[in-house]
Amino acid sequence: MLSQIQQLAQKGLTSGFLKSISSSSTINDSLPLIFQYGPFTSNLFFNFRQEWVQSFLRNNFGRYNFLWLDSIDQINPTSNMTIAWQTKLSSNHSQPPLILKHDNSIENNDYLCIRYIKPMNEINLIRLADERTRFWKKYFLRREKLECISSKSNQFDINYRFSEDTEPYYLETIQSNNDSSLDLLLNINHTLITLLIDCQMKNLHPLLTAHQIGIKSTLKSAELSRYLSKLLTYKYHLRVLSLMNEENYDYIPFHIILNDDSLKNGLCSIWNRDTELNEQIHIKQVAKRLADYFKALDDFI
Repeated sequence: MLSQIQQLAQKGLTSGFLKSISSSSTINDSLPLIFQYGPFTSNLFFNFRQEWVQSFLRNNFGRYNFLWLDSIDQINPTSNMTIAWQTKLSSNHSQPPLILKHDNSIENNDYLCIRYIKPMNEINLIRLADERTRFWKKYFLRREKLECISSKSNQFDINYRFSEDTEPYYLETIQSNNDSSLDLLLNINHTLITLLIDCQMKNLHPLLTAHQIGIKSTLKSAELSRYLSKLLTYKYHLRVLSLMNEENYDYIPFHIILNDDSLKNGLCSIWNRDTELNEQIHIKQVAKRLADYFKALDDFI
């Protein structure tokens, strides 16, 4: 297991998911790997936070005010309000052996919290736990490793179990505090580590990856590349990167490949990371086709 993690850590360093690891050349079996988040992991958290918050708000059907706070102590929340904040809490769970560690502290973890101030008896906790489990299954390749456990009558924990001989990583806690509020707690470090290891630091879900579309062009088709990039970015709000030279961009879900003939016949190639297939398509259709694909992913539960 350790050798696999060492290989993943090296892949994370070269791909931009990790910034640095323990300076020790040999890592003892009893010691976790130490790392800092690279730029792609920071993007991953930003994108996942957006998906996580939006998935919960969709169940409100726009009926409740939503407010980001620096601290829960900033306001006195009222009914029909959803508030969110980031904090550091002492873990109430047993600590599993950390496969990758963010820092030297094992006492605390960073959390993203949502508190839903709701009318009495509005939420069925079992149904919500089922909805939250489906949400998590959307983003993992190894969905069978996810489990939802009722640890108390008013609480569910969503976990990811790497193997039978290790304690699971707890990802999200759903807890009904009383008759008028409900909390969702997202363990940030566990979530990021689990997503990275699940995808082998390569095949992140297209909604979470730092760049969703890469465009590779020739000198003659450079202007067309810029046009497509602006269209995908500003009209369809997708994350686009111009591909340079022969660097490895295989983490990007789709590559649009333009050549000199694209200006004459209007055709380009689309390479799909997950199927590894190339498809020829007319340039006029490519932006809408990809936008529809990502919209379908966003709507999928």
